[in-house]
This record gives sequence, structure tokens and C-alpha cells, in this order.
Amino acid sequence: MKNRKLGLCMYLIGGGLLAVAAVLIIAYFGLKTSDDQELPVLLWSGLAMAVVAVVLLPVGYFTSTRADRELKERFQKYSALPKTDISDFAAEIAAMREAFAAEKDPASNQFFIRPFAGSGCVSDFGVLGGGKVVWGCIVQANGTLYQNQRIDMLTVPAVILYSPDAYFDGEPLELKYIAERLYKGKESNFLRNESTFFTNRRLSDAVTNGREVYASCIMVYRPHLPLYKATDHLFPVVASPSEQSAFALNLKYWTENFAAYYVHNGSKGRDGIFEDLS
Repeated sequence: MKNRKLGLCMYLIGGGLLAVAAVLIIAYFGLKTSDDQELPVLLWSGLAMAVVAVVLLPVGYFTSTRADRELKERFQKYSALPKTDISDFAAEIAAMREAFAAEKDPASNQFFIRPFAGSGCVSDFGVLGGGKVVWGCIVQANGTLYQNQRIDMLTVPAVILYSPDAYFDGEPLELKYIAERLYKGKESNFLRNESTFFTNRRLSDAVTNGREVYASCIMVYRPHLPLYKATDHLFPVVASPSEQSAFALNLKYWTENFAAYYVHNGSKGRDGIFEDLS
């Protein structure tokens, strides 16, 4: 995505200029009692750099996060897919697993994560080599993940369930029922504090009917979903109990049949995502 690379470059240059400008302006005020006639140059240079940075930062941010032509075309394509049902979930996940395994590019499922406190916990791409493509199910997520935001290409935090148990290959809807029970009881379980990061938290057998199921915090990259938002709780992820991070599987490895199912299932938003299970 050319516009994304250009935007990130502008963003980084703007940040660098702003840092240099701050140093120059601080240096000027720290030395202004001197009779050195060249000192005003520090001030004017710093102010000029600050002005350029103020222009580059928002332009770079917008350019790096807006959808480009390729993504707009993809949005139109998946919006037009006919509504479908899934009769064999195991066949769908097997096909996506095979497509991902055939990928030769080690960075195939990676994306840029802007630095923030704790970002290392959710950006360890080592799982792409040692993990497995399995069904994931959203328990809760930042409300923006359910909204139409074709311009915003940033990652969005979510809590998902997944399992390495082959049973769920064919019965992923069981994950939805587990997620529903957790979400409805969130005031008395580990979901209560939405600012707490955790990964690979194994759920009790009482909740999972004895199956091996994990809960993890992940960052969902919008372009890895057909319409850049959550339109269903269920989607393929790359995960492993032995790896720190987990990621939504890039859309290019999805089957068209599941993509159509995902698009038309229709999420009801953050507080209503389990209404169809009642």
C-alpha cells in the first residue's frame, strides 16, 4: 500500500522534526542571556521545524490510515457477496489452514503496530511460524471494532477465545456459547477490568465442558476483516498456547464461502453481539 508507506514516512519525519525543534527552542531560552548574535537562529530554526512538523504529522497520520484503492475495491467485492450458510466448518478452517501454510512470505500476516505502552505483548509475530490456524471468537472488544470506519486502518483491541482442540474445527459455534456465558458474567470474572492485558488464560473445565479453551487479548488489524469491522464474533486466527500473541488471519487466506458468511451474519454491536444465541 503505497499511501500507507508514504504516510508512515511523513509521520516519522514529522515526529523527528518536532523533537529537534523542541531541543533548539529549549537551547535558545537556556542561552538567551548570552550576547551571542547567532542565538536567534536557534529559535527561528526551531519554530520553522515545529511548523513543518505540525503539517506533516496530521497529513502523515491520515495518509497512513486511510483506505487505498485496492482496499476500496475489496470492500465493494465483499459487500456484494451473496448471503450463505456454512454446513461444514471443519472443511472451511482446513482450507484456510492449507492456504496459510502454503504462504512463502514470512511477513504475510504482519502489520505495523504504532508503539504504545505494552505493545510488545500483542505484537510478537513469532506465532505466525509456530502457531496454528483455528477458530477464534470475540468475547468483547473496543466498541469501534463494530463500527463502519473505512478510513481508520488502525488496530483495535479485543478479547477472543480459541482452542487447539480439533473438536472445535467442526463445532466453532460452541465457542460462541462459551463467550456468551463469559460476557454475561463479566462483572464477576476476569473481563471486568478492560484495561488488564492477559494472554492464553485457560478457562476452567466447568465453563468449557472439559475442553481446552483459552482467552487472549489481541489487536485486530481492520484490513484483515472483509469490511474492516467485526460483523460476526467468529473468525479464523493464528494462535498457540505456547506463544504470547495471537492474530486475526489475513483475509486473503479466507475461503470466499466463509467471507460471505462472516459479512452477512451481522454483528449487533458491542452490547448485543450474542442476541442471536438467546
